[in-house]
Parts: sequence; structure tokens; C-alpha cells
Amino acid sequence: MKKTQVALAALALVASTAALADGVTVYGNLEGGFVKGNNMSTAFSGAGEWNASVFGMKGSEDLGGGLKASFNLEGGIDTNTGGTNNGGPSTLFNRAAWLAVGGEAGTLKLGNQLSPFILSYVTSLGLAGNNFLVPVCVNANACDADVTNTSTGGFFIPNATSYSVTVNGVSAQILHATANANDTGKLTAGNVSFNVGSAYVTAAMSERNMEYRNYLVGATLPIGDIKLAANYIDHSDKSGANANSSTVTVGASYALTGATTVGLNYSKTSVADAVDPTLTNLSLMHALSKRTTAYAYYNKGTNGSAVSYQGSTTGATSAIGFGVAHAF
Repeated sequence: MKKTQVALAALALVASTAALADGVTVYGNLEGGFVKGNNMSTAFSGAGEWNASVFGMKGSEDLGGGLKASFNLEGGIDTNTGGTNNGGPSTLFNRAAWLAVGGEAGTLKLGNQLSPFILSYVTSLGLAGNNFLVPVCVNANACDADVTNTSTGGFFIPNATSYSVTVNGVSAQILHATANANDTGKLTAGNVSFNVGSAYVTAAMSERNMEYRNYLVGATLPIGDIKLAANYIDHSDKSGANANSSTVTVGASYALTGATTVGLNYSKTSVADAVDPTLTNLSLMHALSKRTTAYAYYNKGTNGSAVSYQGSTTGATSAIGFGVAHAF
């Protein structure tokens, strides 16, 4: 019995080694830290106050003729418990589970994948972790939170087909997600991004049938050791559940040294016939090595804005957090 088990284990090791040698990469990010709201005791945070804790596998194969097949499987991790995380279904690969085939004419991708609208959003921010970008996304009603289709964290879209292409330095992507039985789940999203000199410019849209329509324009501009960033989100509600709104976010980061960067961000959501939530953020990030980063932040919110990524800070008007993230 023991000999059989050893033989099976050896066979599994050989098979996994061969697979990795054939172009499969295992990767991830683990984060642990502490967060304290003004109305709560200090709590351990394993949910990813700066970056998400994830475990994933990705790989590609050359098909010849300029074509390449690729895949990505990625799941969120809660380092508090070792369980799944990131606000979606409790499934193993709740952040990404897609296959793609592509070449110079573009890439066709099928499966659970990041919304192109969210990609434009996060790439038009300054130095900002989950503790800032997620609450602002919620304030702006820009996170896709379709419960029926179990969109993970409002960022990742299941049952999706997308096509992306880059031509003369301009990158574009269009994504479509299938509808559910009553047609409320159908989603279309897209973006376009390009550089003008050293400036990065992006525009995006996302529309879920009978629920919402969002537009975004954003840009970043590096000036020496300073990086400026801004974006604008326009939200129109179709369901009657939320008011129409517009959100302006501005930020700047400054490299104090080669390893230490500080950032300042401010966002305000103007809501029709309602209070306007704001969030102000001060962040510091220090690279301990190429793969290990320490961070700290302070957030101040008004008019009901969340002030961290940690759910237990609900109702707090300010929060402070710090932690360490390690990528592998």
C-alpha cells in the first residue's frame, strides 16, 4: 500500500514538473496587516487592504502562424482563514477562469475575466490600494454588482467573451456577457487606451441591461518623480435602485526614494437629490525587496463613504491600516 502511494506521488510530481516546464506558471500575492477604524478595535486584515491576496496559474502555447493559445486561473484568498475571498462566489477560481487564442489581429478570450471598464478605472488612479479604490468604486456605483451573475467583487465578469487588439499604439477591448433568464444579466463593456507623449489616456463604458450604464474618462501624467492622475465616472441607473451620480477622483504620488513612495488621493461622488460621499486618502508604500512591500494608509470619509476594504470598519468615518504583501 505504501509503495503504491509513493509511486502515485512520484508520478504526480513528474506530471506537474512536466506541465510547468511546458510553459505553465504558478503565481500569487499574499498580504497580511492590521486596520483600525475610529469606531472599532484593531483587526487583522487578510482581505487585501493594498492588493488582493491571490493564487493563480497561467500559461501559453505557440500554435504557429503567429497564433498563441493562453489561459489563466486565479482565485482570491483570505489569509485570515485560508478560504476564498474577493466578494464573489465561494469558488476556487473566482477571479479568473478563461481561455484565449490570439495573434497580430487581436485576441479572443472566453470565460470569467476582468471588466475592461475596471481596467481603465484602476489604471487612471495614483498610488492607491484596495482601501481607496474599492470604496470609491462603490460610491460611484461603478463596480458591477450583479448578484444573479455573481460578479466577483464587481470587477470580474463571468460568462464573458471579449476581443482585444492594439493598433499603432492604441489598445481597445470589447466584452459581452450572456444574459440570464429574464435578460437582466446581459452586459457590454469596452475601453480604449493610448499614450500621448508620456501621458496615458483611457476611456471606457459598461452597461448591464435594465440595471445601469457607466462612462469613464481618465489619465495619468508622470512629471519627474511625481505622478498625477484623475478620472471621471458618470453613472446612470436603469433599475430605480440607485440615483444617478458623477464621481471625480484626483491623485498624486511622489517617489521619496527609489524604494519609498507617498500618495495623496481625493474623490467626491455627486448624487442626485442626496448627500455626496467623499474619501480622502494618504498612502505610503515601501519596497523591502523586488517582491515584498510594506504599506500604510490613512483614510477620512464623509457622508457614508466606506473608509477601508475591511468589512468590519462599516460605519467608521476614518481608518488607519498597515501591512506587508509578498508576491511570488
